[in-house]
Amino acid sequence: MRSIRNFNLKVLSWFWLTILVCLLSIAIPAYIMQELSDNSHLTSRENHLLENFAKKMNAVVAETGDNRRAIRSRYRDLDERMPFQWFIINEELEIVASSAPVRDSLKSRFDSRRFWLFARGEHPRDINMEWTRMIGPATLSSRPDWKLILWRPERPRPEDIFQAMPWWLMASIFVLVTSVMSWLLVRSIARPLNRLGTAFSTVGNGGLSHRIEFDIASSKDSEYASSAPFTRLFAQFNEMTAKIAALIQNQKRQSADISHELRTPLTRLQMTLALVRRKCEDPALFSLLERAERENELLNLHIQRLSDLTTMEARAIQQGMVTLSVSSLLDALCEDAAFEAEGLDMQWQHTLCDATLTVYEEPFITAIENVVRNAFKYAASSVSLRCALENNEVIIVIDDDGPGVEESDLARLTDAFYRTDSARSSETGGLGLGLAITAEAVRLNSGKLLFRRADKGGLRVEMRFQTAVN
Repeated sequence: MRSIRNFNLKVLSWFWLTILVCLLSIAIPAYIMQELSDNSHLTSRENHLLENFAKKMNAVVAETGDNRRAIRSRYRDLDERMPFQWFIINEELEIVASSAPVRDSLKSRFDSRRFWLFARGEHPRDINMEWTRMIGPATLSSRPDWKLILWRPERPRPEDIFQAMPWWLMASIFVLVTSVMSWLLVRSIARPLNRLGTAFSTVGNGGLSHRIEFDIASSKDSEYASSAPFTRLFAQFNEMTAKIAALIQNQKRQSADISHELRTPLTRLQMTLALVRRKCEDPALFSLLERAERENELLNLHIQRLSDLTTMEARAIQQGMVTLSVSSLLDALCEDAAFEAEGLDMQWQHTLCDATLTVYEEPFITAIENVVRNAFKYAASSVSLRCALENNEVIIVIDDDGPGVEESDLARLTDAFYRTDSARSSETGGLGLGLAITAEAVRLNSGKLLFRRADKGGLRVEMRFQTAVN
């Protein structure tokens, strides 16, 4: 999952950076052009109306002076059908006179930078604040420090709403929109990658028959069909897995054939040694014959174990899976282990849990038995088997107090014919196939096999299996 998360982070980072660069490349020139632009949103009729009314108001101001009441009283004489209200502001942006009361909410916006730029403009234009459209300003020649502005209630345009929006609200909307878009982008890319990652994990755990099923015509995979790289990647994965499975199957078949072909000459050799022993009258040759018979038996055992390894899967599939309790599966094995421990003068302890498994019975028991017998070979005085149920998993742990295995050798314990050191192998007579058979049996039952050092210094073997689903 970590690689997928890093990929998501990269996609999100690049997406945000792209959005930011796009916004800056558009917003900065637009802002500069807006500040420097002399274009007016006023229509020719509004321009004409503002100019004519400014001339009339200029005459009124010149006649009445600073008498604000006189200015207001003369307003009705100017134009009774005026489509706008009006007010006059001074240099401090305070209202000197007005045709109607101005709302406090609108006057509170006079301190904003947006209104300041509007009032200081050299050319008339319009602005919408607090659902009020204002056009102007027009400077009165009789009072250069006064400016005339026409206004009326009007629904703001979209650009006016955007300009009046607080920065924190714009930032929140930007973050929300980009987050949703980023999530959709990452989801569309990560879904097929997650699917491929799951497939790799399944194959890595031994499921070589797993394939990524995708149908271009189906609605489920239509998003992948439109993306040629993912479709091609799925097809290449299926082809690679099929080749690996065929290669391993061919190797198993060759090993089984070799084992079968070697049995006939070995049987003849064994019969020949028996005839030689009967006819041999020289006692000095008896030890050599015994040595030859032991080597023949050892070679025969090699072939038998190799045959078990290569044919285990076929036999298991033929027998089918069973659903049994852990006690039913391991009771007989634990009794045999206790009997064997008594004969070896060792301690044997076991604890079974109350859980049910659906497994191939023969490979499952073989896996446990091989590990237990391996533990008895190398243990100094005690071997234990513990079974526990944790998070829908049955965990079987087998410990011994033997010399243990070096950390560098743990990863190779399941390799066929691999033995950690010659001294240990010669002492115990191991073939190097027991743990390889165990690994194959655990894989057939979709389990996990782990090795580590035990608390007593020996080897700890841990097997994990999923509990049966009711």
